[in-house]
Amino acid sequence: FRKTGMKKEKPLIQHPTDPISTQAELPLPQPFFDERSMNLSEKEIIDLFEKMMEDMNLNEDRKAPLREKDLSTKREMVVQYVSAAAKSVSDTVNRSGGLRNSKHECTLSSQEYVHELRSGITDEKLFNCLESLRVSLTSNPVSWVNNFGHEGLGLLLEHLEKLLDKKQQENIDKRNQYKLIQCLKAFMNNKYGLQRILGDERSLLLLARTIDPKQTNMMTEIVKILSAICIIGEENILDKILAAMTIAAERNNKERFAPIVEGLENHEAQQLQVACMQLINALVTSPDDLDFRIHLRNEFLRCGLKKILPEIKKTEELDIQLKVFNENKDEDAIELSHRLEDIRAEMEYPFVYHLLSNMVKDTSSESYFLSILQHLLLIRNDYYIRPQYYKVIEECVSQVVLHRSGTDPDFGYSRRLDVDFTQLIDQCVDKAKVEESEQKAVEYSKKFDEEFSARQEAQAESQKKEEKIKELESKIQTLETQVNLQRTSNYSANQP
Repeated sequence: FRKTGMKKEKPLIQHPTDPISTQAELPLPQPFFDERSMNLSEKEIIDLFEKMMEDMNLNEDRKAPLREKDLSTKREMVVQYVSAAAKSVSDTVNRSGGLRNSKHECTLSSQEYVHELRSGITDEKLFNCLESLRVSLTSNPVSWVNNFGHEGLGLLLEHLEKLLDKKQQENIDKRNQYKLIQCLKAFMNNKYGLQRILGDERSLLLLARTIDPKQTNMMTEIVKILSAICIIGEENILDKILAAMTIAAERNNKERFAPIVEGLENHEAQQLQVACMQLINALVTSPDDLDFRIHLRNEFLRCGLKKILPEIKKTEELDIQLKVFNENKDEDAIELSHRLEDIRAEMEYPFVYHLLSNMVKDTSSESYFLSILQHLLLIRNDYYIRPQYYKVIEECVSQVVLHRSGTDPDFGYSRRLDVDFTQLIDQCVDKAKVEESEQKAVEYSKKFDEEFSARQEAQAESQKKEEKIKELESKIQTLETQVNLQRTSNYSANQP
């Protein structure tokens, strides 16, 4: 993550490592090869060898020892690799001929998967196809992924979009969504696949729409994908991710970071908590601009993160992410205090007002600052309306001040901001009233339950006491009868 005072550099895309040795993944040298391979020049052998390693999706650490091998070994590896590739192409052509026996094949070709996805399969057939495709995308070389991606990526996104647009989703639909996400993850697990994913405008929006805290396993995969894209993607990838999350949230009438914070609240899914915290750190630490980092962090905190953080049950993995979050927050606070001449303690009310007043005093900004304060005095003193006015004003100030381009707005464009906020304020007021009514309804419901429980307990206690009274009355009556019998007996005994 970002270091204080330094411009964040995007790391190079590293191919994933695997504990299996490099030799096990590369074609074994063969003792026989044709005459044509012997005529290849040293430069051609090296070029083909590099392409072979790239196609095997090896990272630089694993390429280094292979580059040190002698030319003869490289030649044998290249010949074996080219022969295997040629055989694969030949088998694909044969299967695409008159007799197509793909059901009996262990693995389908990339074009056969494209054909299956294009045929309109659904439910269990789609699930089985996607599971097989996930394995193929994971185990085949990059050239296979490349060949599939020309049409296959679009088909995967189309299937995902259709499932998301269904009004009533069955269990199989959710399972297929999860499989589609796993296929997309396997597809982008190399440089080519990542570039294709980022090149399709639908991909980020569909990933953002698929975030669902109720489906913990799928959401864990999605937030991991978004975290990786945010860290190793192109320069403007943060804007695209935020835009996708904003559009997805607007469709559900939620705050854009609400699903991430909700996923962090799920104490039963620790991996989801770690993944959500990773995404939060990736989003908050990505901007080079201090103001925008603070803006994003505050948006998360306002969305409920501030309340959740003290309640999170820490684990080793989660503790690392929380440490990163707090360290970057402290670094930004220090950087901000340096910008404001080490007056960090004066950032709270009422010190911040005096600070602003001193900053604009005896400057051309003073009259505008005074005008802003005077206009704020004109806000109606209404229980519902006043907070909504301040909420809208705060949002407007944020958008005006925090420019993502790093440049100032065009001050000469217009003297007046011609925007009618009446409808917006009314909507905010209505929403605030609804929220307050809902909160009161919850409180009244809670009080009703308490009163109802207390009444039941009182009735039960009263019934017990009535039974006790009856029992005591019965005992008294028995004692009185015994006393009367005793008196009668004594009286009879005293008669002559």
